[in-house]
Amino acid sequence: MLILTGTDGFIGKNVLQKFSKECSEEILTVDFNAQVDPFQFLENLSHDVYGDWITTIIHNGACSDTTCNDPLYIMKHNFDYCVSLFKECKRKNIRLIYASSAAVYGDGPFVENTIKKPKNLYALSKSMFDDYCFAFENNCVGLRYFNVYGPHEDQKGDMSSVVYKFFAQLNKGKIKLFEDSDKYFRDFIHVDDVCDIIYKIYQDRSVTGIYNLGTGQERTFKEIADIFVKRYDVDVEYIPMPSKLVGKYQAYTKADTTKIKKTINHDFLTLEEGVTRYLNFLENA
Repeated sequence: MLILTGTDGFIGKNVLQKFSKECSEEILTVDFNAQVDPFQFLENLSHDVYGDWITTIIHNGACSDTTCNDPLYIMKHNFDYCVSLFKECKRKNIRLIYASSAAVYGDGPFVENTIKKPKNLYALSKSMFDDYCFAFENNCVGLRYFNVYGPHEDQKGDMSSVVYKFFAQLNKGKIKLFEDSDKYFRDFIHVDDVCDIIYKIYQDRSVTGIYNLGTGQERTFKEIADIFVKRYDVDVEYIPMPSKLVGKYQAYTKADTTKIKKTINHDFLTLEEGVTRYLNFLENA
Protein backbone atom coordinates (compact mmCIF):
# COMPACT_ATOMS: atom_id res chain seq x y z
CA MET A 1 0.00 0.00 0.00
CA LEU A 2 1.19 3.51 -0.87
CA ILE A 3 0.56 6.48 1.44
CA LEU A 4 0.22 9.99 -0.01
CA THR A 5 0.10 12.86 2.50
CA GLY A 6 -0.87 16.46 1.84
CA THR A 7 -3.39 15.50 -0.82
CA ASP A 8 -5.57 18.53 -0.01
CA GLY A 9 -2.67 20.76 -0.99
CA PHE A 10 -1.19 21.96 -4.25
CA ILE A 11 1.62 19.49 -4.94
CA GLY A 12 -0.05 16.63 -3.06
CA LYS A 13 -3.20 16.92 -5.15
CA ASN A 14 -1.19 16.76 -8.37
CA VAL A 15 0.81 13.80 -7.08
CA LEU A 16 -2.44 11.99 -6.26
CA GLN A 17 -3.75 12.57 -9.78
CA LYS A 18 -0.52 11.26 -11.30
CA PHE A 19 -0.36 8.15 -9.12
CA SER A 20 -4.08 7.40 -9.43
CA LYS A 21 -3.58 7.10 -13.20
CA GLU A 22 -0.29 5.19 -13.25
CA CYS A 23 0.29 3.39 -9.95
CA SER A 24 -0.93 -0.18 -9.46
CA GLU A 25 -0.62 -0.09 -5.65
CA GLU A 26 -3.55 0.65 -3.37
CA ILE A 27 -3.36 4.31 -2.32
CA LEU A 28 -4.32 5.77 1.07
CA THR A 29 -4.63 9.58 1.20
CA VAL A 30 -3.71 11.50 4.35
CA ASP A 31 -4.81 15.08 5.01
CA PHE A 32 -7.46 16.93 6.98
CA ASN A 33 -10.08 16.36 4.24
CA ALA A 34 -8.69 13.07 2.94
CA GLN A 35 -9.27 9.43 3.91
CA VAL A 36 -7.31 9.75 7.16
CA ASP A 37 -6.46 12.78 9.31
CA PRO A 38 -2.64 13.30 9.50
CA PHE A 39 -2.39 12.90 13.27
CA GLN A 40 -4.78 9.95 13.30
CA PHE A 41 -2.60 8.37 10.62
CA LEU A 42 0.48 8.70 12.83
CA GLU A 43 -1.37 7.09 15.71
CA ASN A 44 -2.59 4.27 13.49
CA LEU A 45 0.93 3.75 12.17
CA SER A 46 2.43 3.59 15.66
CA HIS A 47 -0.18 1.01 16.70
CA ASP A 48 0.40 -1.16 13.62
CA VAL A 49 -3.15 -0.68 12.36
CA TYR A 50 -1.90 -1.06 8.77
CA GLY A 51 0.13 -4.16 9.47
CA ASP A 52 2.99 -4.66 7.03
CA TRP A 53 1.06 -3.45 4.00
CA ILE A 54 2.73 -0.05 3.58
CA THR A 55 5.68 0.00 1.17
CA THR A 56 6.19 3.73 0.65
CA ILE A 57 5.08 7.05 2.13
CA ILE A 58 5.25 10.15 -0.07
CA HIS A 59 5.02 13.04 2.35
CA ASN A 60 4.01 16.46 1.00
CA GLY A 61 1.96 17.54 4.02
CA ALA A 62 3.40 20.62 5.75
CA CYS A 63 2.93 24.28 6.61
CA SER A 64 4.15 25.95 3.42
CA ASP A 65 3.76 29.55 4.63
CA THR A 66 7.23 31.06 4.34
CA THR A 67 6.08 34.17 6.25
CA CYS A 68 4.80 32.26 9.31
CA ASN A 69 6.42 33.62 12.49
CA ASP A 70 4.94 31.11 14.94
CA PRO A 71 7.80 28.74 15.80
CA LEU A 72 5.57 26.30 17.72
CA TYR A 73 3.19 25.91 14.77
CA ILE A 74 6.00 25.55 12.22
CA MET A 75 7.88 23.03 14.37
CA LYS A 76 4.76 20.96 15.07
CA HIS A 77 3.86 20.55 11.40
CA ASN A 78 7.22 20.66 9.64
CA PHE A 79 9.63 19.04 12.07
CA ASP A 80 7.94 17.17 14.93
CA TYR A 81 5.47 15.45 12.62
CA CYS A 82 8.23 14.48 10.18
CA VAL A 83 10.41 13.08 12.96
CA SER A 84 7.54 10.90 14.21
CA LEU A 85 6.84 9.74 10.67
CA PHE A 86 10.53 9.00 10.08
CA LYS A 87 10.79 6.92 13.26
CA GLU A 88 7.83 4.77 12.23
CA CYS A 89 9.30 4.34 8.74
CA LYS A 90 12.58 3.18 10.28
CA ARG A 91 10.78 0.80 12.64
CA LYS A 92 8.68 -0.75 9.89
CA ASN A 93 11.20 -0.51 7.01
CA ILE A 94 8.95 1.81 5.00
CA ARG A 95 10.50 3.93 2.27
CA LEU A 96 9.97 7.67 2.88
CA ILE A 97 9.99 10.23 0.05
CA TYR A 98 9.42 13.70 1.48
CA ALA A 99 9.25 17.35 0.48
CA SER A 100 12.13 19.55 1.51
CA SER A 101 12.68 23.01 0.04
CA ALA A 102 15.22 25.13 -1.80
CA ALA A 103 14.53 27.72 0.89
CA VAL A 104 17.07 25.88 3.08
CA TYR A 105 19.87 27.40 0.96
CA GLY A 106 19.02 31.03 1.65
CA ASP A 107 21.00 33.01 -0.91
CA GLY A 108 22.96 29.95 -2.02
CA PRO A 109 24.93 28.21 -3.29
CA PHE A 110 22.23 25.75 -4.37
CA VAL A 111 24.14 22.47 -4.19
CA GLU A 112 22.94 19.55 -2.07
CA ASN A 113 26.11 19.21 0.03
CA THR A 114 26.58 22.93 0.76
CA ILE A 115 26.26 24.62 4.17
CA LYS A 116 22.61 25.69 4.42
CA LYS A 117 21.62 29.27 5.32
CA PRO A 118 17.84 29.37 5.96
CA LYS A 119 16.39 32.88 6.16
CA ASN A 120 13.02 32.18 7.84
CA LEU A 121 11.30 29.72 10.17
CA TYR A 122 9.83 27.69 7.32
CA ALA A 123 13.27 27.19 5.76
CA LEU A 124 14.80 26.41 9.15
CA SER A 125 12.21 23.70 9.86
CA LYS A 126 12.94 22.04 6.51
CA SER A 127 16.69 22.28 7.05
CA MET A 128 16.43 20.74 10.52
CA PHE A 129 14.53 17.72 9.28
CA ASP A 130 16.97 17.18 6.41
CA ASP A 131 19.79 17.09 8.98
CA TYR A 132 17.87 14.79 11.32
CA CYS A 133 16.79 12.39 8.60
CA PHE A 134 20.17 11.94 6.99
CA ALA A 135 22.08 11.63 10.24
CA PHE A 136 20.99 7.98 9.99
CA GLU A 137 21.53 5.23 7.48
CA ASN A 138 18.14 5.02 5.80
CA ASN A 139 16.24 4.59 2.56
CA CYS A 140 14.72 8.07 2.51
CA VAL A 141 14.58 10.55 -0.36
CA GLY A 142 14.37 14.29 0.36
CA LEU A 143 13.37 16.57 -2.52
CA ARG A 144 14.29 20.22 -2.32
CA TYR A 145 11.56 21.87 -4.37
CA PHE A 146 12.40 25.12 -6.10
CA ASN A 147 9.62 27.47 -7.32
CA VAL A 148 6.82 25.08 -8.23
CA TYR A 149 3.80 26.35 -10.18
CA GLY A 150 0.83 24.75 -11.91
CA PRO A 151 -2.79 23.56 -11.47
CA HIS A 152 -4.58 23.48 -8.09
CA GLU A 153 -2.81 26.42 -6.47
CA ASP A 154 -6.12 28.11 -5.66
CA GLN A 155 -5.99 27.22 -1.94
CA LYS A 156 -2.45 28.57 -1.43
CA GLY A 157 -3.48 32.20 -1.05
CA ASP A 158 -0.49 34.52 -0.75
CA MET A 159 1.89 31.56 -1.23
CA SER A 160 0.60 30.85 -4.75
CA SER A 161 2.88 31.41 -7.75
CA VAL A 162 3.09 34.69 -9.66
CA VAL A 163 1.52 32.88 -12.64
CA TYR A 164 -1.63 32.21 -10.63
CA LYS A 165 -1.59 35.72 -9.12
CA PHE A 166 -1.15 37.39 -12.50
CA PHE A 167 -3.99 35.36 -14.00
CA ALA A 168 -6.30 36.35 -11.12
CA GLN A 169 -5.44 40.02 -11.74
CA LEU A 170 -6.30 39.97 -15.44
CA ASN A 171 -9.91 41.04 -14.87
CA LYS A 172 -8.56 44.32 -13.42
CA GLY A 173 -6.80 45.11 -16.68
CA LYS A 174 -3.29 45.05 -15.23
CA ILE A 175 -0.90 42.82 -13.32
CA LYS A 176 1.18 43.90 -10.32
CA LEU A 177 4.92 43.27 -10.23
CA PHE A 178 7.48 44.13 -7.57
CA GLU A 179 9.89 46.88 -8.50
CA ASP A 180 13.23 45.59 -9.84
CA SER A 181 11.66 42.24 -10.77
CA ASP A 182 14.08 42.00 -13.66
CA LYS A 183 16.75 41.53 -10.98
CA TYR A 184 15.01 38.71 -9.07
CA PHE A 185 15.80 35.28 -10.50
CA ARG A 186 14.07 32.01 -9.70
CA ASP A 187 14.24 28.41 -10.83
CA PHE A 188 10.60 27.94 -11.86
CA ILE A 189 9.47 24.31 -12.22
CA HIS A 190 6.07 23.11 -13.44
CA VAL A 191 4.28 20.75 -11.07
CA ASP A 192 3.98 18.16 -13.86
CA ASP A 193 7.79 17.87 -13.88
CA VAL A 194 7.76 17.46 -10.09
CA CYS A 195 5.14 14.70 -10.25
CA ASP A 196 6.92 12.88 -13.08
CA ILE A 197 10.19 12.81 -11.15
CA ILE A 198 8.53 11.71 -7.91
CA TYR A 199 6.93 8.84 -9.80
CA LYS A 200 10.27 7.80 -11.34
CA ILE A 201 11.90 7.87 -7.90
CA TYR A 202 9.02 5.85 -6.48
CA GLN A 203 9.61 3.22 -9.17
CA ASP A 204 13.35 2.96 -8.47
CA ARG A 205 13.83 1.86 -4.87
CA SER A 206 17.61 2.16 -5.18
CA VAL A 207 17.35 5.97 -5.13
CA THR A 208 18.15 7.53 -1.73
CA GLY A 209 19.45 10.87 -0.46
CA ILE A 210 18.74 14.58 -0.91
CA TYR A 211 18.06 15.95 -4.39
CA ASN A 212 17.39 19.37 -5.82
CA LEU A 213 14.13 19.45 -7.74
CA GLY A 214 14.43 22.37 -10.11
CA THR A 215 15.10 22.84 -13.81
CA GLY A 216 18.61 24.26 -13.44
CA GLN A 217 17.51 27.40 -15.32
CA GLU A 218 17.19 30.84 -13.70
CA ARG A 219 14.48 33.16 -15.03
CA THR A 220 13.12 36.49 -13.79
CA PHE A 221 9.65 37.38 -12.57
CA LYS A 222 9.58 40.02 -15.28
CA GLU A 223 9.94 37.31 -17.92
CA ILE A 224 6.71 35.76 -16.67
CA ALA A 225 5.05 39.17 -16.81
CA ASP A 226 6.30 39.51 -20.39
CA ILE A 227 4.55 36.23 -21.29
CA PHE A 228 1.30 37.70 -19.95
CA VAL A 229 1.78 40.98 -21.79
CA LYS A 230 2.33 39.13 -25.06
CA ARG A 231 -0.61 36.74 -24.55
CA TYR A 232 -3.18 39.12 -23.03
CA ASP A 233 -1.94 42.63 -23.98
CA VAL A 234 -2.18 43.58 -20.29
CA ASP A 235 -0.51 46.52 -18.52
CA VAL A 236 2.09 46.04 -15.76
CA GLU A 237 1.98 48.09 -12.54
CA TYR A 238 5.22 48.14 -10.55
CA ILE A 239 4.78 48.16 -6.77
CA PRO A 240 7.22 48.34 -3.81
CA MET A 241 8.16 45.11 -2.07
CA PRO A 242 6.18 44.63 1.20
CA SER A 243 8.19 45.47 4.30
CA LYS A 244 7.64 41.97 5.73
CA LEU A 245 9.66 40.52 2.82
CA VAL A 246 12.57 42.93 2.95
CA GLY A 247 15.70 41.02 3.96
CA LYS A 248 13.88 37.68 3.70
CA TYR A 249 13.38 37.58 -0.06
CA GLN A 250 15.76 35.46 -2.10
CA ALA A 251 17.28 37.47 -4.94
CA TYR A 252 18.42 34.40 -6.88
CA THR A 253 17.77 30.67 -7.03
CA LYS A 254 19.05 28.11 -9.50
CA ALA A 255 19.14 24.40 -8.76
CA ASP A 256 22.37 22.57 -9.29
CA THR A 257 20.81 19.63 -11.15
CA THR A 258 23.98 17.56 -11.49
CA LYS A 259 22.88 14.96 -8.94
CA ILE A 260 19.25 14.55 -10.08
CA LYS A 261 20.28 14.31 -13.76
CA LYS A 262 22.73 11.53 -12.93
CA THR A 263 19.92 9.64 -11.21
CA ILE A 264 16.75 10.36 -13.16
CA ASN A 265 16.28 10.73 -16.92
CA HIS A 266 13.88 13.60 -17.46
CA ASP A 267 13.37 16.49 -19.91
CA PHE A 268 12.01 19.56 -18.13
CA LEU A 269 9.46 21.95 -19.56
CA THR A 270 10.83 25.38 -20.43
CA LEU A 271 9.30 28.35 -18.62
CA GLU A 272 7.40 29.29 -21.77
CA GLU A 273 6.07 25.74 -22.21
CA GLY A 274 5.12 25.41 -18.56
CA VAL A 275 3.38 28.78 -18.24
CA THR A 276 1.49 28.19 -21.49
CA ARG A 277 0.34 24.76 -20.25
CA TYR A 278 -0.78 26.29 -16.96
CA LEU A 279 -2.61 29.20 -18.59
CA ASN A 280 -4.44 26.79 -20.89
CA PHE A 281 -5.57 24.92 -17.76
CA LEU A 282 -6.66 28.10 -15.96
CA GLU A 283 -8.58 29.39 -18.97
CA ASN A 284 -10.57 26.13 -19.13
CA ALA A 285 -11.00 25.53 -15.40
